[in-house]
Amino acid sequence: MDTKKEENKRVVLDASVFFADLPVGGEIYTTPDVLDEIKTQTARMRLALLEEQGLRIHAPGPAFAAGVSVAARKSGDITVLSETDSGILALAAELGAAVMTDDFAVQNTAQRLGIPVIPILQRRAKKRTWKYRCTGCGRFWSAPGECQVCGAEIRRAKSGKKY
Repeated sequence: MDTKKEENKRVVLDASVFFADLPVGGEIYTTPDVLDEIKTQTARMRLALLEEQGLRIHAPGPAFAAGVSVAARKSGDITVLSETDSGILALAAELGAAVMTDDFAVQNTAQRLGIPVIPILQRRAKKRTWKYRCTGCGRFWSAPGECQVCGAEIRRAKSGKKY
């Protein structure tokens, strides 16, 4: 990551940032839910360091959370995004910030919302739309669950469609 390039930008941090020893520049934010995920002493020390550098803790507004839900439903990521994931995306949308994460579902939804993504240690996720397919008969469905035709489990699968 080129921190000089990110210095004057707003960045919302995912919990994975607190487990990596990488420089973070610009105005840095996270959500209270992310703080709840920080349990190890190393991550807590990283949190303290980032707080000294001006880390701001904010909960996103409900209108932005609703927008994230719509985008995640369209991309098919709604079933794998946690409340914490949705919160960092909503905060990034609210602040006009980038999101710093290695989570592919977060990256995919962020790209659908037009939120810039800064990967931490992994490659950048490719944009994709997910479908739900029965593991038994192969039929496609609109949501996960149990197939109404054969009773097998319906799982998330690549649609092959790039948007």
